[in-house]
Amino acid sequence: MFAIAIALVFFLYLSICALLIWLVWKNAKKYGYSGKKWSVAVGLLLIGIVFWDWLPMEILFRHKCANNAGFFQEITIDEWKAQNPGVWETLSFSALPEEYFVKEKLGRKRSKRRFYQLPDGTELIARYNNVGDYLSTKVLRNDGLPRYRLNQRFIWETVWTKHYFHLRESEERIVDFKSGEVLARYVDFGTNIPPIGIGGSNIGDYKFWMYKRSCVNDSTKSEKIIFKDLENKIRDIGK
Repeated sequence: MFAIAIALVFFLYLSICALLIWLVWKNAKKYGYSGKKWSVAVGLLLIGIVFWDWLPMEILFRHKCANNAGFFQEITIDEWKAQNPGVWETLSFSALPEEYFVKEKLGRKRSKRRFYQLPDGTELIARYNNVGDYLSTKVLRNDGLPRYRLNQRFIWETVWTKHYFHLRESEERIVDFKSGEVLARYVDFGTNIPPIGIGGSNIGDYKFWMYKRSCVNDSTKSEKIIFKDLENKIRDIGK
């Protein structure tokens, strides 16, 4: 129903534009002016009120996808091992700093959450399913970035950056939790326009023709897989 309502509003606007263009053409000729020139000018103005940022967005999106998106490895696992001798073999996905345990809380469906508070103020929330199997650990800091713990030394995080013309950059990172060093990044671009039918909080969110989910296509999908494979390799240490 929502998509139908949007389509009707869109059709109504175009109908009003067509009517105004016709009236301008008719009256321009009536008073001795060029009906074609005036109607084209008014038509471009009316269409531009809604679609003015579409073409700049397309140009910027394609440029960013071609030049700034993809997989970037800052340091290899072998290089990290050389810098941290003997540490890799001690890492484990499910190992948690029990010395900083705070409390335990039951969640829905008898699942369990365990809370940890690190000395620097970082909070860890470990989740377990209803049979006690460890699932994941969320890492909470004051900056609000989405983070998950891969093991004692590595976390996965996502940084969002806004650009002009509704463009939004997402950068997934694998980070050494202790040193802050970034091992690898995967950069992608999309728009902050929701898919048609979802709705939005302001009128610009309804520009469904500007919806872009991702740069990823058949030719670039492999780079996303490379990043996920590296993430899984680090997560699976000690399993």
